[in-house]
Amino acid sequence: MFNVTGGELIIILAVALVVLGPERIPEVARSAGRMINKIKTMTEGFSSGVSDVMDDPAMKPFKELTELAANPRQKLAEYALEAEAEERAKKEAARQAADEPVATELAEAESESEAVPEHLSEPETEPETEPKPKPKPEPEPEIEPEAVVVQDP
Repeated sequence: MFNVTGGELIIILAVALVVLGPERIPEVARSAGRMINKIKTMTEGFSSGVSDVMDDPAMKPFKELTELAANPRQKLAEYALEAEAEERAKKEAARQAADEPVATELAEAESESEAVPEHLSEPETEPETEPKPKPKPEPEPEIEPEAVVVQDP
């Protein structure tokens, strides 16, 4: 916690022995132990309070922002992977949706061909109609640029 090495600790204890004397060292050690114990319990309470606040669902956007600020490349890569996965899922769903009507049409065609012999069925012809001409797009109105006046300070 304080980066105190063994040699430094021995020097601190020797100075404490000289300054406090052998009679008061046990009393000072007990009070120092109590103080350290109180500090530990206070820091544990503080850290649990902070973690409770950070686990709150309302803090999720702030947590994401702090993660983005800490590792922007990693978060952007995660967002890109999520977007790619969503895009793949959409394409797969569209492909399956496109395949379903073809499969149902084939099944219907097979059931119809089995139900009515081909020589008895009448060929269906669609009336020929000319495609409707597309309407001409309306011309866009011309926008005149506004004059911008720049004043020198």
